[in-house]
Amino acid sequence: MKNIEQELKAVLDERQYGILLEKSNVQPVLQTNYYFRYDKMPQSVMVRIRERNGEYILCYKYRISQNGGVTVCDERECEIGDGYAKKLISRGVTGTELNQMLNCGLSNDFVCVGKLDTYRTKFTLGNWKLELDKNEYLGTTDYELECEDNDIESLNRLKNYLYYTFGISFKPSLPKSERFFEKYDK
Repeated sequence: MKNIEQELKAVLDERQYGILLEKSNVQPVLQTNYYFRYDKMPQSVMVRIRERNGEYILCYKYRISQNGGVTVCDERECEIGDGYAKKLISRGVTGTELNQMLNCGLSNDFVCVGKLDTYRTKFTLGNWKLELDKNEYLGTTDYELECEDNDIESLNRLKNYLYYTFGISFKPSLPKSERFFEKYDK
């Protein structure tokens, strides 16, 4: 349920996405993130329900740090049933419910404000397990690369590998939820 996640997130353009997608030899899988929030919620907090292949995962993330494109988060999640997920998407989720399921110390009630569809391709490139994403939300399409690793130096080597092998300069990416809410608030 609780996990400290250390992850490199890089913005890609459509051409860079195409180059890496070609290397994957894997078909993308659709996952949909339903984002929840309350008034004046800090950007360091994220609550979502993710649907993939008919399964629903309730997730809370709290960003601990962000440096050089590497984000460290306290991530807590649990699987919930189809009916309950749809109920929460429709009516929102209370702080009490979140605390009971995820033990995250929240007191606010959250409402679902929209969804983001991700076409995710998971594959191995060199020593890294990569997640290549095409995201569609609120009339926007963007692309990114994610890689989780316990070794920050390995993540730095990945930046160099992408540049010298594919000509992809590293540009840090904001979390999907932040990009979604920036667009939502406009």
